[in-house]
Amino acid sequence: MSIVYRSVQIPSDLLEALGDTSELFWSDPAIEPIIHDAIRAWLKNPPSTTPQQPAIASNKAGYQWKQVFLPAGTRLRASFARKPYFAVVTGNRIRHGTQNLSPSAFANLHGSGTRNAWHTIWLRFPGNEQWLLADTCRARQNAALASLFGSGTQKPSA
Repeated sequence: MSIVYRSVQIPSDLLEALGDTSELFWSDPAIEPIIHDAIRAWLKNPPSTTPQQPAIASNKAGYQWKQVFLPAGTRLRASFARKPYFAVVTGNRIRHGTQNLSPSAFANLHGSGTRNAWHTIWLRFPGNEQWLLADTCRARQNAALASLFGSGTQKPSA
């Protein structure tokens, strides 16, 4: 196998999340095989091109987080000091142990209380093995809504 050396830009939040998950610091050379394995796994099962969630939420159980609907069974993951903690959508609530929490309360369960839930929480929807950053889900939903209703940038015709 030949190796091609090429610089690739990776967002810092993605590297930090990978470090949190693997318990390796982002600059540790031991993280490279983990990145390679993640790319290989993605190539074997690329994400579907269909949206992860419907443009209009159904009447099924779940938690409505602003414009993102989290169906019952959705798992939430955040981490603090490289230790992950989890919650799950049960009925119409986000549960961490015996607590019902908002996304912000879950994101700030540990630490200083100033964490942005969209940038801190990773989501795994029912029937999907891939974790997605909540902000990515929000961006996809916003794009789907913009295409459904128009971007709002069209000028009215005279």
